[in-house]
Amino acid sequence: MKMTKNLKLLICILFFTYVFIPKLSVTGAVHIPSWIRIGLEYKYKNTNKIDIKNNEIVMGYELKGDFIPEVVFQSNTGFCVIPSNAYFIAMNQFLNTYDEAKSLAQDFQRLGFNAFPAGFSSSKWMVYIGEFQSYEEAQIISLSANDITGERFMIKEPSNTRIILRNQNEMITVIEGEEAYPQFEGISAFSDGIIDFGDRQYRGRIEFGRYGGAGITAVNVILLDEYLYSVVPSEMYASWNIEALKAQSVVARNYAVLFMGKHKNSGYDLCDGEHCQTYKGYGAENINSNESVKATQGELLYYDDEIIEAFYFASSGGYTESSENVWVTPLPYLKAVPDIYEENHQDWTRSFTKEQIETLLINSGKDIGEVLDLQIESYTPGGRVMELKIIGNKGTEILTKETVRTFFKSNGVSLPSRMFEIIKNGNGSSSSSIVVMGDGNITKNMNHSQISVIGEDKKIKTIDLEEDSIYVQGSNGVNEISCIPSTPVSGDFVFKGKGSGHGVGLSQWGAKGMADQGYNYKQILSYYFTGTTVR
Repeated sequence: MKMTKNLKLLICILFFTYVFIPKLSVTGAVHIPSWIRIGLEYKYKNTNKIDIKNNEIVMGYELKGDFIPEVVFQSNTGFCVIPSNAYFIAMNQFLNTYDEAKSLAQDFQRLGFNAFPAGFSSSKWMVYIGEFQSYEEAQIISLSANDITGERFMIKEPSNTRIILRNQNEMITVIEGEEAYPQFEGISAFSDGIIDFGDRQYRGRIEFGRYGGAGITAVNVILLDEYLYSVVPSEMYASWNIEALKAQSVVARNYAVLFMGKHKNSGYDLCDGEHCQTYKGYGAENINSNESVKATQGELLYYDDEIIEAFYFASSGGYTESSENVWVTPLPYLKAVPDIYEENHQDWTRSFTKEQIETLLINSGKDIGEVLDLQIESYTPGGRVMELKIIGNKGTEILTKETVRTFFKSNGVSLPSRMFEIIKNGNGSSSSSIVVMGDGNITKNMNHSQISVIGEDKKIKTIDLEEDSIYVQGSNGVNEISCIPSTPVSGDFVFKGKGSGHGVGLSQWGAKGMADQGYNYKQILSYYFTGTTVR
């Protein structure tokens, strides 16, 4: 069959198109936002008052991603924002600017009315008179204002979106929030653009809104990398090696981009606490961590062509953990690795009485009667408790994975990690366990009257010791374990552990160790996130 000239030309075009035009992948589809909305939940969520220490602030509205200033407010005593549950009366006329509304409000003030501008959205203002505690009071003033001015007024009933901006002496403006909440930029003596709440300061803009709550929540609208300026030193010591800080910058950016909108039902993208990433605002920034963010600008961590869930934690205790042993889904880049570079394992001890554990059970809806014993049923290959059995005189309760850590709360704080042993001290004696990995490598020596070992089948076997020492043959040779009576520790059950956090992904202390030994941030990330690359 002969090809026509047109068909030959089409084939050539398709060939060159396929060979020389870059292919689109999910990598190209990743959107790194310029701005991010952070809910300041730590101190400024659903509160009755938020103080602003600036003597000058700019108020405006966001339109198609741009901030459009509407008015500059000045006050020698600063400002505050409060929710409003009062009635107002309003002149039935919209005005285009704050200045127009303010001029008309001053006309009403000269007539003896407490009048001020009210903002609805960009270039949409009204004049309000108030505040009133009842509909009847508002109605009386409405009739009076109508008689005096000849204008028609309508009653504005309490709204769950309405807030008020004040200074120490007077109401400045009512913000309705029905169509949009305005945003504020601060002007302060030490730096333009910083809004100052006194105990914390923030870059970018602040949006105050009620978002369905009775009180006011502050939302920081900020550039993504300026958000990271605070996250990185809030999550990792800014004095650490710059390569560790760069690694932290990349994983923090990954988290922000991947989990954008985690709090969308609350009116913002992420919160400022450990539920998302710790963010303390402008005051937490450091020149070293800022430099690490700038040096990795736009970089994300990928597995193949997909942005990864780049989790991180403080200390592994010597071995990281696979994702399926903490949560549910096994991910190829979140696999347990030996944390040979971590120098600070953060040893810890927590003590619980039987009565305390019984209370924890009851609070979680479980009643197994008097607690008789705790037994570790299995460990993960990384050395963390996988299953823990609580035995009572009326039944048993099995805790698995992260529930093991979160169940044992003391003053609202969970166990630091699941890499622990239990010392039982109920009758003055002491027992515990050591872990021997399936390949025969001894991970820890303990001095107790009883040990438990895990075989290749991951089953625990308890060995009662009749002599002063035992020997374990492993791939690293013959190791002696001395059996010296341990010192009693107070509490029926004493948890002795090491490490801090869930153990999945980047070990921050391990990253420090690698950086101190000369590894760069890309090497650090590829070690803790199997098969990944920075792009």
